[in-house]
Amino acid sequence: MSHMADFRQVFHQLEYLSDEIAKQHGVEHLAGPQGHVLVFLGKNQDKEIFVKDIEAKLKISKSVASNLVKRMEKNGFIKTVPSRKDKRYKQVVMTELGQGKLEPLGNWHEDLFRHLFVGIAHEDFEAMSRLIQQLKENIRKYKEDYHAETSIEAL
Repeated sequence: MSHMADFRQVFHQLEYLSDEIAKQHGVEHLAGPQGHVLVFLGKNQDKEIFVKDIEAKLKISKSVASNLVKRMEKNGFIKTVPSRKDKRYKQVVMTELGQGKLEPLGNWHEDLFRHLFVGIAHEDFEAMSRLIQQLKENIRKYKEDYHAETSIEAL
């Protein structure tokens, strides 16, 4: 089996098992960007957070961030309210439901690492992070050089 086939198979298994563990903790809809937003909001409860902050944190476009916020509002995890500093702007705040998901999200993350990443040294995670960043850069450059249409906005 080729390295790409191995990578694809392991990636799909990690994604599947991550989703399974998320379901056990009741955070199945929060194992991706929605969960990242809740954790971000949880760590910044003392600040006003706007859609542009979510764009920057997740490195996504304005339209993707806007759709994400709309989806999270529909799911009841967040709401938008007028800024306390400037009523023209709407800040993103967690609802009680969203706040209640922070602990289960943390538990899911701990279980994920305890079960799926056991025995992997910190240095290996750092090497993997460098590899992923280089792959993202190579993909970005390819798209730029060849005007490729493939979307990788979520990266």
